[in-house]
Formats: sequence, structure tokens, C-alpha cells
Amino acid sequence: MGNISFVILNYKTWQEAAACAESIFASQTYGDLQVVIVDNGSGNESVKELRAHFAGEPRVHLVVSEKNLGFARGNNLGIAYAREHFAPDFIVAANSDIIFEQRDYCEKLAEIYRETPYAVLGGDIVDASRTQHFNPVARERVYTLNYMRKQVFVSWAKAVMFRLIKLFRLKRAVAGHYGIAADAHGADVRDGSKNLTTREVAGKSVAADARIAEELWGVLLHGCCLVFSKDFFAEFDGFWEGTFLYAEEEILYYLAAKKGLSLLYSPRVTCVHKEAVTTNTLYRDFCDAKIFYFSHITKSYRLFLKLMKDMGES
Repeated sequence: MGNISFVILNYKTWQEAAACAESIFASQTYGDLQVVIVDNGSGNESVKELRAHFAGEPRVHLVVSEKNLGFARGNNLGIAYAREHFAPDFIVAANSDIIFEQRDYCEKLAEIYRETPYAVLGGDIVDASRTQHFNPVARERVYTLNYMRKQVFVSWAKAVMFRLIKLFRLKRAVAGHYGIAADAHGADVRDGSKNLTTREVAGKSVAADARIAEELWGVLLHGCCLVFSKDFFAEFDGFWEGTFLYAEEEILYYLAAKKGLSLLYSPRVTCVHKEAVTTNTLYRDFCDAKIFYFSHITKSYRLFLKLMKDMGES
């Protein structure tokens, strides 16, 4: 087995990116691994702090973008750097709020590939409480133009709804439904009373409170931690760069299917996802966070719809 490169995307939360990298070094004994941290135009002290934090650590490589390129293009900077400098067998693209604890994580990537060669792999991703499981997002999804038109409308309507909730000061009336409570200082906190993580089965959302123990092919994988093999890079250079933020894993699923590439979920690899740390850091008010999310994913869905039309979908 050759090199394994981890690509970590940072935007304004350098402590999270550092913790992710440190978790790799603390848990992995595999010798030939490198960590590429992409600072995506943070504009704060991230670059300075990361350089100081990892001074003398030759396995950490900092790639700096002068502006925020978004999720896909930012990740692709790190992916291109890793491919050019290390020729890795596998690239693990991880959000900064991912923590690796499984000691044989690297070895398992190769073991699974030898048994069932994959283009993209997603493992069992759990939340910090170890009660919610993010993968697979959906066992099967069929993308049609009508489906995407519906997604555009629904996400747009939700962005409008949260703007109205904020405008008319109705936040506290709906916060409990989203598992949000106020702390002693009036700040929004997730109170853990609501099961908000779901997965799609037979077109319906169900609670994702149980680990799926079997390996599954052709599933939609969560974008917070994806493993790319050389099979993927035989067809693509990285994520599709048309979007700025959100829906990247859906577009990946769609394009991979068009090329006949295999997306695999395996419970034999696992990591922890602290979930939406960057968004929650930038937007302390949960309505602002929801407006941000639904506004951006509406734009991404519109671009996804255009991509489908350009590819001849009817």
C-alpha cells in the first residue's frame, strides 16, 4: 500500500482543523501518510496559527487560498496538491470538524479496496454523542429534472420561512422543534431532545439512530468525510466545481453514476463528525444558520439542475 493523504478544509476555525490533523497523528500508525490543510481564504489568524502550531511537523502541508473558493474548489486545491506531491493511493477529504479515532483506519481503506474496489468510500460517521449515524444518506436516489425542480422550490421556501420567523420574532416558538434551547445567557444551544439526523430509505426520511452493519453499493454518501481511490481520479480530478457550498455529495453521486463508478458504504471504517462547526461559529443564531444553509443550497440545486440539463436529461 502506498501513500494515503488527508485533505482538511479550513475556514476561520483553525483550532478544529488542527484538532482533526492531530487526531490523525494520534490514532494512525501507518507510516506513509501526509496531511494537507487548505486555508480557504479565512482572513483571520488561521494561516499564522496553523503554521505556528505545526512548525517542525513535516507531514503537515498548508495550502493557502487568498479568497474563499467554496467547498468544492477549496477541497480540490488540496486534492491537486496531494496528487502532485505524493501520488497517493487514497485521498481522504475531511471537514475540519472530523475526528479520527480508529487505529487501523488507513489499513482498512486498502483492505476494503482489495476485496471490493471502489471509486469513493464512505464509512460509519457518528456524531459526538455516538448516537447518530450520518452514512449512508440514502440507499438509492434517482435524480430527474422534476425531482431537482422540487428540491429548488423546497429549499427556497424554507429560506423564506426562516427569514419570516426571524422578522416576526417567532424563533422561540419553533426552536424546540429543531432541538434548540436557550442557555443561561440566552444563546442558542442544541439540547439533544430531538433526533435531527435522518437517512432516506425508499424515498422517505427515517431516524439515523442506528449503525448500518452491512456494506452497501451505489449509495449516497455524506460529504463530510469521503475517501477517493485512484479509480475515481481516472475519470475526475476532484469535486465538480460549479457550486460554492452544499450539494457536492449529491452531484458527486450523480456524476459517478453517469461514469459507472462505484460508491461504497462500509461500516469497517469510522470517524466522528462534530457537525456544522464552521456554520455554527459564524452564525450563533439558529435562524441565521438556517437562512445561510437554505439560501446556499438553493443556489447549488439550481446549478445542479442546469448541469443535468446540460448533460441531456429530459
